[in-house]
Amino acid sequence: MKLLAIVGTNAPFSYNRFLAKFIAKRYGDKADIEVKEIDELKPFCRTDQPDEKTKQWIEDIKNADGIIVTTPEYDHSIPAALKSALEWLGSHAGPNVMKMKPAAVVGTSYGIQGSSRAQEDAREILLSPDMSANVLPGNEVLIGGAACNFDKNTGELTNEGYVKQLDAMMENFINFVKQANK
Repeated sequence: MKLLAIVGTNAPFSYNRFLAKFIAKRYGDKADIEVKEIDELKPFCRTDQPDEKTKQWIEDIKNADGIIVTTPEYDHSIPAALKSALEWLGSHAGPNVMKMKPAAVVGTSYGIQGSSRAQEDAREILLSPDMSANVLPGNEVLIGGAACNFDKNTGELTNEGYVKQLDAMMENFINFVKQANK
C-alpha cells in the first residue's frame, strides 16, 4: 500500500512537516508512506498548464493508494499553498485524480484548537464536487500546542495522548484504504 503524507504548507519550518515525517516513520511498517512537499509547486491558475514539478505532483497523487494531509491553520483556514496544490488535482483542472481517492486529514497548530478549522476546510475541499475524494469520516486528531508537543531536535511527537489518537486514526485509515481499494 502506497500512501502520501502531504506537508500542507510551503513554510521552511513547520510542525506539520514534523507530523508528516512522524507518520511516515511510525507507520512505515504498515504501509509505504512517502512525505510529499508542496513548496515547489506552481500556483494554480485555471488557464495555465502544469509545469514538470506539478505534473509529477499530479502523477504521484494519482499513483498513491491514499493521501494524508497534514495542515496548519492560518487565519482559520488552510494555507494558500495547500489550496493551490489541491486545485491541480480536481476535475476542473483536468486530471481528476482525487475522485474516490481515500484521504485523511490531520494537523497541528500553536493554538489549543489544533488546526480544527483548517482540517474542516480541507475536508470540505476534498469532498467538493470537483474533488470527490473518499475522506475518512469521524477520525479527528487535533494536536494543539505544537511547540510543546513535538521535540524540535528529533521531530518526534512527544505527547502520548496525541500519539494514541494518531495510532487509532492511522489504523482506521489503513483499513479504510484497504476497503476502498478492494
